[in-house]
Amino acid sequence: MRSYAIISDIHGNSLALEAVLKDIKSRGIKKIINLGDHFFGALEPEKVADLLRENPMLCISGNTDREILESLAGTRDKEGMDRVKANLSEQSLTWLKSLPKTTTLDGLFFVCHGTPESDDEYLLEKVTAKGVFVYNDEKLVERTNHIKERIILCGHSHVNRVIYLSNDKVILNPGSVGLPAYLGNGEHRFAMESNTPHAKYALVHVDGDSINIEQVYCDYDWHKASEAACKNGNEKWAQFLLHGRMPKDLRID
Repeated sequence: MRSYAIISDIHGNSLALEAVLKDIKSRGIKKIINLGDHFFGALEPEKVADLLRENPMLCISGNTDREILESLAGTRDKEGMDRVKANLSEQSLTWLKSLPKTTTLDGLFFVCHGTPESDDEYLLEKVTAKGVFVYNDEKLVERTNHIKERIILCGHSHVNRVIYLSNDKVILNPGSVGLPAYLGNGEHRFAMESNTPHAKYALVHVDGDSINIEQVYCDYDWHKASEAACKNGNEKWAQFLLHGRMPKDLRID
C-alpha cells in the first residue's frame, strides 16, 4: 500500500503547519503533496518557509504565491502584501519562483491549486449570487475529462471535499492547513467556511485499484494564531482563524 499526505493553503500559519507535520510524521507517511498558497497572510511567512525546507515535499504554486512574485515585479499588490514581502528571505522568494503551476505524481495524481487551467478559479465550486454550490457530476467529468490521472488534487477554496465521479476518478480538496475561512470578493461577495478552526489535511492510501481517503482535523493553538493576526493588524483573519466561519458583522444572509 502507498500512502500520501495532501496539504494546501498554509497561508503563513506556522503553528497549524507544525501540528499537521507532526501528525503526518506520527503516522509514518513519507510522501507529502503541497498544493500551494504557502506564505501570504497575517502570520509568519518565513517561519513557514523554514518548516518547508526542513520537511521536503512536492510543492506547486498557488495564486497568492504568484501574487507575491507579481508584487515584487511591481505589477500587482494587495492589502497585507508589503508585510509578507518584507518578512520573506531571498532564499524563500527564489524558491517560489521555481514552483510549477501544476504537476503529476506516480501516474496517479494530477496536482493543481485551483483548476488545471487557472490558480484562482475553483474546480469544485460555482460562486453565484445565491451562494456557493458544488458542480454536479456531469459538469465535473466535463471539466476534467482531459486529465488521465485517476486522482485530481485541488485546493484554493479552503473547504475540504471528496468527490467521486461517475467515470471512476476522484477529486480531492484537503481543505486549508492555515486559514479555515475567508470572505471572497469577485463578481459576487461570498463566504468560504469550513466551520471548524482546525488545521486540515488529507491522507490518500492506494492499494492496487483501491483508494481510501481520510480527511484529518488537527488541533493546535488557534487562539495564539488569532492573537498574532490581530497584532499584525488583521482583525478579519483573527476571527476566521478562531472560528472557521464568518463573524457576525461579515455574515452574508
